[in-house]
Amino acid sequence: MLAAAARHGLRVTAVDPPAERAGLSVGMPLADARALCPGLTVASADPEGDAAALHRLALWCGRYSPWTAVDPTDGVALDITGCAHLFGGEAALLDNIHNRLNGFGLTVRLAAAPTLGAAWAAARHAPGPRTIVADGAVENVLAPLPLAALRMDDTVVDALAQVGLKRVCDVLDQPSAPLTARFGPLLVTRLDQATGRQAETLHGLMPPPVHEARRSFVDPIVLTADVERAVAGLADDLAARLADAGVGARRLDLRLYRIDGRVRSEVVRTSGLCRRADHIVRLFRERLDQRAEEIDTGFGIEVMTLSALAVEPFVARQNALQAGADQAALSDDIARLLDRFGNRFGFDRVVRFVPQASALPERAVRAVPVLDSPRPDDWMAHLRAAQGGRQLGRPLLMIMPPDPITTLAEVPDGPPMLFEWRRLVHRVTRADGPERLAPEWWRPRNGDGRYTRDYYRVEDSEGRRFWLYREGLYERPGDTPRWFLHGVLA
Repeated sequence: MLAAAARHGLRVTAVDPPAERAGLSVGMPLADARALCPGLTVASADPEGDAAALHRLALWCGRYSPWTAVDPTDGVALDITGCAHLFGGEAALLDNIHNRLNGFGLTVRLAAAPTLGAAWAAARHAPGPRTIVADGAVENVLAPLPLAALRMDDTVVDALAQVGLKRVCDVLDQPSAPLTARFGPLLVTRLDQATGRQAETLHGLMPPPVHEARRSFVDPIVLTADVERAVAGLADDLAARLADAGVGARRLDLRLYRIDGRVRSEVVRTSGLCRRADHIVRLFRERLDQRAEEIDTGFGIEVMTLSALAVEPFVARQNALQAGADQAALSDDIARLLDRFGNRFGFDRVVRFVPQASALPERAVRAVPVLDSPRPDDWMAHLRAAQGGRQLGRPLLMIMPPDPITTLAEVPDGPPMLFEWRRLVHRVTRADGPERLAPEWWRPRNGDGRYTRDYYRVEDSEGRRFWLYREGLYERPGDTPRWFLHGVLA
């Protein structure tokens, strides 16, 4: 028996069947319970622990249906529409659940009904531990049950009892308007939901997967090699289903159902649409290897599922016709590499650069997570817009922040004849420029980039090419021109 502190002392919050047969009930004072059963075994109630355990149990019930929900404070609701036949029918399904939960040491009452309200009522108030309510028999099953079976507050149930309404049959044929006026709308709503006159939605722990592959094992598996082989088979099945549907996945969920009621879930995400089995296997293999010490198969895994939780239409692309110019294949390889990095280090740590409206090179791009920018950007159009329609190019290697250098020039406003960078002197043999970039007038004058810049592309005597700029103008009062190296050209 469990007890918890209440306003007037400790009260009973849960009893087992022997205590219930001895006359104990939920809500009675602990002192009265001890008086009835002097040898009573009492444990402190742990509502938070119970809620966490109930959530884990609801996840485990996902092996029977993809749509499961916690029904506080002591229940789990499943939508078994289209699932019961996979286990031999509703009776066989309930037997399977009953036997497994009993094996976990849990006392369970089960019911299957056409409506959620009827199943709730039968599971908690029907005579037997297992009840199946057939279509068309909902009202007959509900009629002899107490009004508490309609999921109402005790205050409403007590108010109904004061006027002689104690069972569901007492309100089944009553007009709705008087009941609503006297006892509120909840009574009629719950009655209509239980009988099916009003629809009721089951809010699951998570949306059911759009596409799913499943494996059940006659003998539970415990070896990592067996788990990896099962993942490969699931990936093949799921990839085929995604291809048939013409979609690709962006989020994949692997669930391992252990025979002791534990569920292990591994989720991977992709920066691009994925429906290749080998790529799915590699992502999950790296995740399982990364968390090998955390994954415990216990006494064995009996069910595994691989689900695509987020999918989008997959548009086929024409590959290049020339040998060695398959840009589409190269893009796919990069996307798969980003997926591996993202799932290993976190997608918030894997970024790509996207263009930004600014003429200054260090502000013309910004870093965003790869998941936030799944489509490639038109960098050539961005460069043309940033350079006034001309295509002057930018260096492959940008130095951030730019390195200051010392220069020697024939004329103050001309390109340098030589410059010193990192203690090495480079003699300039060729120069192209200048490309003038004006400061952004809307930014404060004390910020970076407050001076006009003249950029030059130069080549030294050894054929190395650099991107230099002079910050400030000699003819402008107040400017103190300085030289910087901003990048290295190919």
